[in-house]
Amino acid sequence: MGKRVIGVITGDLVGSQKIKSEKYDNMLYTLQSSLSMLQSHYDMSFETYRGDAFQGVFDNPIDAIFSAVIIRLSLKAASTSFDVRQSVGIGELTTRRSEVKTSTGEAFTLSGKGLDTIKNDLIKVTSNNSNFQLKVGLLTKFLDNLLSDLTLTQSETLLCYLLAKDKSHAALAEALGKTRSNITKLLLASRYQLVDEYLHYVAQCYEEEFSNA
Repeated sequence: MGKRVIGVITGDLVGSQKIKSEKYDNMLYTLQSSLSMLQSHYDMSFETYRGDAFQGVFDNPIDAIFSAVIIRLSLKAASTSFDVRQSVGIGELTTRRSEVKTSTGEAFTLSGKGLDTIKNDLIKVTSNNSNFQLKVGLLTKFLDNLLSDLTLTQSETLLCYLLAKDKSHAALAEALGKTRSNITKLLLASRYQLVDEYLHYVAQCYEEEFSNA
């Protein structure tokens, strides 16, 4: 039996040193709330450190990729839009300790190195599986570009759609206090179907390339 494959997100908030104190508190609250919400839904643990950085460990790597999108949208949808750099590493776990930052393994190394080399992107997915990387590497750049262009309201609407159990436009309109036609326009503007297709495709690629690893 092979070693367990996990997903690790390493991230830090963009331009946090330049944010005024009252907005900084809002930014940290949004990040902490998002991570706590994700922890209540998925098999994951996380730690924040240095005030503007965090790391999350996910038993299911696909949950890590989905969660990176959710964290990004949560921050962009905050009353004062923020942004975040995130590197998702997918690989084997060597040692899992109670403290995330002292755990070790391939996924942690890939995630950390990915953040160090992320350059102009804000979401990066890295694995040592060359077939998986070939399939998702370039697509993730397109996803990153798409998310970067979203407005606060578009981010809020797309976030609500991705998290909702009832994804009907009527239900989303009720949840966000908007008209159904407005929700439809916002979802189309956010290219929500492309985001959905990306997430489903990446999950399919993971199953194909890692299920027999």
